[in-house]
Amino acid sequence: MDKINDRPQQHSRNKINNQILEHPFTDYWDIFVLKHQHPINIALHIIGIFFFYGLLFITWKLQNFWLLLALPVTQLIGLTGHFLFERSHIDLQDAVFSWRASYCLGKMLFRVLLGKYQDDIRQRQEILDNYQLTKYADI
Repeated sequence: MDKINDRPQQHSRNKINNQILEHPFTDYWDIFVLKHQHPINIALHIIGIFFFYGLLFITWKLQNFWLLLALPVTQLIGLTGHFLFERSHIDLQDAVFSWRASYCLGKMLFRVLLGKYQDDIRQRQEILDNYQLTKYADI
């Protein structure tokens, strides 16, 4: 996955939210998990994934390629979760399309179906909390 480097644009792309200015994560999956913790936001993202693949299937089945014009609605479903329930940082490139976001969405769906996504959230939150405790304990 993507590693954070010293370019300001890359730091912005890996931002979690406006309250968390620094974090220890270099793997985008960890950042993704912290951006997707609210149950309704997660549910909306999963609905968007099913809508995306359902739309592709229906387009193929009906051979009506005009239906592909509705694909942006799948992104809007997920963005709704961010705007209404979880105000995490949204990178425009990830919102429109990126391989790293697509990979993480698929992984999130798989982990939710296995019942392990809440464990992922707990683990990342614990790492972040410990990082913030040690970083700000010296101040």
